[in-house]
Amino acid sequence: MSTRLAHYHVGEAIGAGSYATVHRAVDERLNDTVAIKILAENHSLNPEIRERFIAEGRSLRRVGGGHVVTVYDVGESDRFQPYLVLEFADRGTIRDRVEQLWRNGWRAEIEDVLVFARQLALAVAAVHQANLVHRDLSPGNLLLTHRTPSSAHSSGSDPEPALIRADERLVLADLGMCKDLALNSGVTVSGGTEGFRPPEQTGPGIVDIRADIWAISALLAWMVKGSDLPAALNKVLKRGMSERPKRRQPDAQTWLNEIESVLSPAEPEASPRPTQEDGDHRTDAESSAPPGSPVRRSKLARRIRQSLAIGALVIALVGGILLGRWVFGDSAPPPAQIASSSIEISGPDEIEVGEPAVFTAETKDVGSWVWALPSHRYVANQGEVTITPTGPGAAIVILRAQTPDGKDLEVRHSVRVVE
Repeated sequence: MSTRLAHYHVGEAIGAGSYATVHRAVDERLNDTVAIKILAENHSLNPEIRERFIAEGRSLRRVGGGHVVTVYDVGESDRFQPYLVLEFADRGTIRDRVEQLWRNGWRAEIEDVLVFARQLALAVAAVHQANLVHRDLSPGNLLLTHRTPSSAHSSGSDPEPALIRADERLVLADLGMCKDLALNSGVTVSGGTEGFRPPEQTGPGIVDIRADIWAISALLAWMVKGSDLPAALNKVLKRGMSERPKRRQPDAQTWLNEIESVLSPAEPEASPRPTQEDGDHRTDAESSAPPGSPVRRSKLARRIRQSLAIGALVIALVGGILLGRWVFGDSAPPPAQIASSSIEISGPDEIEVGEPAVFTAETKDVGSWVWALPSHRYVANQGEVTITPTGPGAAIVILRAQTPDGKDLEVRHSVRVVE
């Protein structure tokens, strides 16, 4: 191949696939670095492959908005090879970045996961809004490029995430396998990258946007392996990688909402502590009563009721299922165990709409406890509770108690409700 394509000076190859090779190039008219993706010569005379390659450029233009690589031009070499002139992603691929970080002993932190998930969800949602399914979301097709100074987010005094830095943005590439839902909603041929290919793409099957939900869940699971993160994240990703598409999150925003709910629950404004004028009339007998005594348990029950009254936040989810969560003065929920005191919830992780589900409190060395149920119902000191969901979605059953010396305990049990 010539080292020139029109007014582009073509340099070294920076990526290669089964059908095309990507080269770094210089646009000599604008004196700017670009990437040129050129279809392999042996495929250039195949009308179907040729049309799919050119259609990729149209799809990238259709999505636009800074979430996919920008297409600047399309052309053809003197050997009849079509090519696309693309934005040059100067920070490489997510695969390269993660593997480099792993070699240095890095493991993903919560902030890395949130920044990655938010940018990925935005990009995938933009593809879906264009009525497309990407069908090949993999670490090598996620690129990093610099932000302009005005668009780079400020990290303040917080440490900068290692995976996607403050001056970088994530963009999607390679829409060569994308499916246009407006043109074809039927069976799609197999495709995708091994390890990030949803089950319905292993052979001819019906593919919609939930195929991409499976892929982004697999991407996040790959990125966080070996990391010490909340176990609830695994449940969100497991849902996203369900064999049956209808059991996955219905769209990228719902997927992101669930990830944020287990990694960075929104904190409302702190409520003032109750005063004696607010009804917290403590007596000397209560103050001096020994831990675990009936008087102290009564005091605890009142404190829990007050906490519920001022600290319960209920969020409406899909299908009418409600998610209750506690609001605390500190930045993280209490632990499930302190010294010899502990609480646990045993019960199913997945139930069907209309199916009663029983959850059991397993408590040790606590005087009293309270359930916070998805229906915004609170139950005190019962060993078992039953919920019957009325619609599909997600919910969290919460159990809260206190140790004999007044320290808070909390455990959450995530439940997926399916039809």
